[in-house]
Amino acid sequence: MFDRFARIYARGKYPGFSQEMAAILPSIIKKYKIPTNGTKKLLDVACGEGSFSVEMAKKGWTVTGVDLSDEMLRLAKHRAKQENVQVSYIKQDMRFIDYQNEFDMVTCWFDSLNFLTTQNDLQSAFNSIARSLKPNGWFLFDMNTIYGLAVYWQKERSLIQQETADLLELHSTKFDFEKNLAQLRITWFIKSGALWERYEETFVERAFSIEEIETSLEYAGLHVVEKAGSLNPLAPLTSTSNRAWFLTRK
Repeated sequence: MFDRFARIYARGKYPGFSQEMAAILPSIIKKYKIPTNGTKKLLDVACGEGSFSVEMAKKGWTVTGVDLSDEMLRLAKHRAKQENVQVSYIKQDMRFIDYQNEFDMVTCWFDSLNFLTTQNDLQSAFNSIARSLKPNGWFLFDMNTIYGLAVYWQKERSLIQQETADLLELHSTKFDFEKNLAQLRITWFIKSGALWERYEETFVERAFSIEEIETSLEYAGLHVVEKAGSLNPLAPLTSTSNRAWFLTRK
């Protein structure tokens, strides 16, 4: 679904989220005594345009990135080549990751798991991620909370996300309280000569309760070591946290 939007995504502030995660992850690894003296094999699920995976490769990890978007994977490969690092990028669905007991750590950032809109899909993703981890491997991820999608996202129902000489990106949101689904409509205009070309994509995220997430993790054999409302700075998860961070272990 990100093929048309991928290049706009790469131009905006979005990659900064992944770059920040790569910057703070060493402190998380140290705090929770996550072993890094072995093979240091990392799987980045929904790797997008490669910001996080490339930074982790620079830090000495052997990194594989998986994503469903061909265009995101193309941009990720280009980024890795520009930064002169080796990252393996493969097209895979997070619900059916094709690895067995291979990785020391799996990550999935920037509410990518919220794009799975059913409990069965979320369970399938957790199951496949658990299978891909070595025994005692770690799975770290974040998700938008119900409060985040139903309240925080709706504070500005319409906004300008990017505005440059040749690009205008507009966002509008709404929330379905019966289905716990948030809709983000992105409209962007790209200047082409004297004219502006208009594009539009609609993305849907599912708001899962913390209990639903924990139940699915437990069923997949992933033990919750920590859940937080923020990693930088580290803060507890509360009823008004717009994002939930999970550190889990197989």
